[in-house]
Amino acid sequence: MHLFTTLSFAAVLCTVHGAPSIRSPTLVVQGNAADIELPPHTVPGTCPIDTISCQRKDVDPCCSPQNGLLVLAQQWDTRWGPSDEFTVHGLWPDTCQGKQLPGGGCDRDRAYSNITDILASSNDPDIISDMNSLWPSNKGDNNWFWSHEWVKHGTCVTTLHPRCYANSYVPYQEVTEYFRSILDLRAKYNVYAALNASGIVPTEPESGRRPKNTYTLAQFKQAIRDAWGVEPNVKCRGRQLQEVWLWFQVRGRDTYYPVEPWGQDTCQRISYQRKST
Repeated sequence: MHLFTTLSFAAVLCTVHGAPSIRSPTLVVQGNAADIELPPHTVPGTCPIDTISCQRKDVDPCCSPQNGLLVLAQQWDTRWGPSDEFTVHGLWPDTCQGKQLPGGGCDRDRAYSNITDILASSNDPDIISDMNSLWPSNKGDNNWFWSHEWVKHGTCVTTLHPRCYANSYVPYQEVTEYFRSILDLRAKYNVYAALNASGIVPTEPESGRRPKNTYTLAQFKQAIRDAWGVEPNVKCRGRQLQEVWLWFQVRGRDTYYPVEPWGQDTCQRISYQRKST
């Protein structure tokens, strides 16, 4: 299973007030046996638009993500976020065989710990407010959470490596693009709206020995299938809903489309409680 936000941030990070400079023009993809150094990509406009991730091995990793099976994890925490929205846990690239990538991420040179500063200095004026609302940490430290997600997962999105921008690269632009693209993906695949369309709505907290205000796993899965044609993975702690995972492959560099799940469900009866926010 993927790690939750309570785990330690083990990657090597830069200082909060100064991110490391961008160095090598080559991309190193970490694998189980050895790191593979790939040649520089200098003509981003030549990428084919119809390449499907995980279908070919001879594609430039700037044109199609090499870690081409991805999980969008949306959280339901009754203490955080708008009352009618799931919030983001992360977008997690996996290998095409469904294996997790190294826990420390894929690029130590871009292991930034000052993500809030980077986003605040970007040309996206709304991103900080959007992130605070829709990507909050359940531990109350948003910068730590966002930095953890960037280091462990964002650095493994090969299409966002600085070399993929060739001469047009602006320092840290891939960081903003990573987070904004995930916010956009969450908006497109709005789990709350999909569940609501099938009559699945948050209920009052459970009470009594045999609470009746729960849903079945099959109901959740059918609601998502009705919305997008695939099933999710649904994660619970005990009965209480925690997360809904949607799995994706990628067409071209960054067009995500949902696929059937590769993970495990951890729910049977689901307590989908109203938020206190």
